[in-house]
Amino acid sequence: MNLNFPLHPKQKLALRSEANEILYGGAAGGGKSYLMRALAITACLSVKGFQVYLFRRLSVDLEKNHIEGVSGLRGLLAPLIECGICKIIKNQVRFTNGSKIHLCHCKDEKNITKYQGAEIDMLLIDEITHFTEVIYRFLRGRVRTTNLEAGRWGGRILVSGNPGGVGHLFVKKMFIDDVEPYAIRQMPEDEGGMRRQFIPARLHQY
Repeated sequence: MNLNFPLHPKQKLALRSEANEILYGGAAGGGKSYLMRALAITACLSVKGFQVYLFRRLSVDLEKNHIEGVSGLRGLLAPLIECGICKIIKNQVRFTNGSKIHLCHCKDEKNITKYQGAEIDMLLIDEITHFTEVIYRFLRGRVRTTNLEAGRWGGRILVSGNPGGVGHLFVKKMFIDDVEPYAIRQMPEDEGGMRRQFIPARLHQY
C-alpha cells in the first residue's frame, strides 16, 4: 500500500536524487521535516525489514515536529494504522513487513555511544546545524545497509538545516562552500565516499 504525499518540485528533487548524502537546507518553511517523514514512510513501505533512523537533537523537538500534528507521523500514518499495516510504539514506527522508523535524539556527544551498534539503512537528521561535527560523522559511520532489497533507498543520508547553530560552520564547509547548488560530487573514502549534494530549500520553491 502506498500513500500519496504532495511534494513540491524541490522536495521531489531531493526524493529522486542520485546523490546519497544530501543537505536539504535553507529558509524555514521549505518543507524539510515533512520531506523526511514522507521519505521514511515511502522507504519502509517499499522495502521489507528497512531500518530508518530519524534524529532531532532534543526529544521534545522530535515529538513536536515529527510525531504530533496533522502532518506529523500520527496524522500521515493514520490510514495505515487503521488498516493494521503499522503502529507507533514509544520511539518506533513498526510496519508489518519488518521495517521500522526509529525516532531518535542525541543531545550531546556523550550520548552517541548508545547508537554504537546501530545498522542504519537510511539516516535522516533534522536541523543538522544543531549537532556537532563529531555527532554527525559518528552517525554517518553507522550507515551500512546489509538489506539486499534496499535498492536506491539503501545507504541514503538526508540532512536538513537552517543557518546558524553549533554545527553551522562544518555544514557550510562540507556541503556549501565552493560548490554549485544541486551539483553532485563523488567524495573520497576519507570523506565518507558518498555522492554529496546541496539542495536549497526556500519558501518560494520555483
